[in-house]
Amino acid sequence: MNRNVIRRAGVLPLGAAALLSGVALPAVALAQGRNEAALEEVVVTAEKRAEGLQNIPIAITAISEATLERAGAKEVGDLVQLTPSLQFGARSTNVFIAMRGIGQAGQDIGSQSGVTVALDGVPLLNHFMMNPAFLDLERVEVLRGPQGTIAGRNATGGAINIYSKAPSDENDGSLSVTVGNRSRWGVRGHVNRVFSDQLAGRLSFQREEADGWLKNAFIGKRNDDTDVAEVRGQLLFTPTDTFSVRALVDYTRDRSDPGFAQILGRADPARPTVVETAGYPYPRNDPDNLTFYFDEPNRRDVESVRAAVVATWEITPDVTLTSTTGYIDHEIDLTDLDVDATPYNTARFDLIGIYAKQVTQELTLTANLGERADIVAGAFYMRGESSEPLYLSLATFKNYLVYLPEETLDSYAAYAQFRYQVTDKLRATVGGRYTIDDKSYQMDSSVGGAPRISSDSGKFKAFTPRFVLDYTPTDETLIYGSVSRGFKSGGFNTLGDVSMPVNRFNPEYVWNYEVGLKAMLFDRRLRLGLTGFYADYTNLQQTVFRLNDATQVRFPRVENSTAAKIKGVEFEAEATPIQGLRLTGAVTYLDAEFGFFCNNDPLYPNAPTSPSCVGATRDGQPLPAGAQQLRGNTLTQAPRWQSNVSAQYTFPLSGNLNLTARADYKWQSRTYFDIYNNPQNSQGGYGLLNGSLELASTDRAWSLLAWIRNVADERYVSQGSAGSGANAAVTGSLGLPRMYGVTLTHQF
Repeated sequence: MNRNVIRRAGVLPLGAAALLSGVALPAVALAQGRNEAALEEVVVTAEKRAEGLQNIPIAITAISEATLERAGAKEVGDLVQLTPSLQFGARSTNVFIAMRGIGQAGQDIGSQSGVTVALDGVPLLNHFMMNPAFLDLERVEVLRGPQGTIAGRNATGGAINIYSKAPSDENDGSLSVTVGNRSRWGVRGHVNRVFSDQLAGRLSFQREEADGWLKNAFIGKRNDDTDVAEVRGQLLFTPTDTFSVRALVDYTRDRSDPGFAQILGRADPARPTVVETAGYPYPRNDPDNLTFYFDEPNRRDVESVRAAVVATWEITPDVTLTSTTGYIDHEIDLTDLDVDATPYNTARFDLIGIYAKQVTQELTLTANLGERADIVAGAFYMRGESSEPLYLSLATFKNYLVYLPEETLDSYAAYAQFRYQVTDKLRATVGGRYTIDDKSYQMDSSVGGAPRISSDSGKFKAFTPRFVLDYTPTDETLIYGSVSRGFKSGGFNTLGDVSMPVNRFNPEYVWNYEVGLKAMLFDRRLRLGLTGFYADYTNLQQTVFRLNDATQVRFPRVENSTAAKIKGVEFEAEATPIQGLRLTGAVTYLDAEFGFFCNNDPLYPNAPTSPSCVGATRDGQPLPAGAQQLRGNTLTQAPRWQSNVSAQYTFPLSGNLNLTARADYKWQSRTYFDIYNNPQNSQGGYGLLNGSLELASTDRAWSLLAWIRNVADERYVSQGSAGSGANAAVTGSLGLPRMYGVTLTHQF
């Protein structure tokens, strides 16, 4: 395949219209005229057009559905096993995704994620939606670094794009049945039907249940179980060769009950937790055996309806217009949540509800402007409506605290990117996006029966340009350098301390400087990627915990640090040294540190003020006594070292049977969960090993996959929070323990 042809045209032969409208292109297109062991040409749509992965001057990893299945990746959080620089953690329904140290700023509907997740071209409104289960996928694309021009809003850390398989022009189907430990059973499949030359449809479904792996020995209930059902229907209408409409509707119901937050140890080595105090009448938690003691069941019910319509019109062979319309209604009910994580009947959340609706509309025009130039231009609109009712009851006071926040968002953006082939080997790219976020929120609340109403609104604007030069010394090598700006909108702390005078935080900005190399070597048997980057952040949004002096209650809120700097190197490699053997791996080095940042640590409220923080202000107000200088501290979810390696080998057992063995190993160094770099609230370095063994017919009509995740049954913390007070504890969530099972699949 002539790379210069791809570079000038910007698209593969079927064109951007085919892929973006849903006409199924394979996640990889086989290299032409090469030996059978050669690596495939990976096709992605990161820049709104279908082109080869090696041709795009972006740090990007693309993963096919077959790789996801063999690696045991069932949801977004599992991608950490396969991609560099990605971190994931969860606490109940709260999702913490980070890319290159940039991730979730807060824990309420008013906060923003620095990593954008998009489903079939529709970006998700907030982080509570961002860990969907995988079903009948074409591929997943993980873009690292600020993506402020094309790939999504608020993407100061990166973007994750998930694409479903569209209806195809063949009648086929599949059915998979899974059984595993912890009484796991599941069924999934699809049916694709061609109704006429112009109309095709696809129905996909999955249902899975498993017993919980976290045992509440006090009330005899298990949390962190699995109870998921999903069905997706699609129609693809192609009345002409130049116009198509793809419509999709997806319904998901998740009744899995995750653990809320368990006591994992001391926040301060000198202060015993409540479960360690003299006279504590209950057994102590036993994390090694996944056994905890608390008096509430921690229930969850998630219901989500998602719809999308993608219409594509090939105006001329060189000009394509695509319209993407999206609608999502996402509702979460969390009930009977234990506040103190002990059997004591002190307090409980009767309800934390998270209700979000969004409507999006995007128009994208792609055009080839002669032999040497092309352009992508578009406009985007999002309307979001969110609410998060919270009811907290004490043992002696029903509904002691009631929060009823609501937030609305109107987001407008226009973007364009122009590429010009200066010479046969040198290309220049100039792009930019202008974003306006118009937000408003209102809070009806009461504390101890005393009502309070607060509200605020604001408009946040930014222009985010991008400049790139890329050079191809050979058809199989790309060298690039880029400068880009990212922007994450400001907002409001919708669940903060209502007594605080200011609940607004400012936008976050970043300038990212990046150089990269992509190369194919040894007759396409080795693919290499090397990226170096330097990111300079201003007003970086971070979660802090403020201690209310009157009530001695900690409240999480988002505040802006003055600055942060992130430097790093990412190395990726993929090789097929012999036919049937595929090796992939990646290593990330990350140096992510705060600049000048003064903040109070509620764990040590009486600490003396750092000299450099004397006289510092926040929102025009003097900082409280005890402010600490956090300059040089490592950002949360930013391990200095992270690596992953995979090996997959397929060999024939007979003329009709193939055996595929696969292993995936991921390792990372220490990760901090708070801005204070408290070693008690961190996870030391650890590694996770997954494996699978698949027996399949050569035509893949039948396959039997045996899989295991976390082979060594490693115990690790996926997300933590340090408390305050006399019995300060680290509370958080443990990562998934060992899971194993078998999956039988028939394709017809």
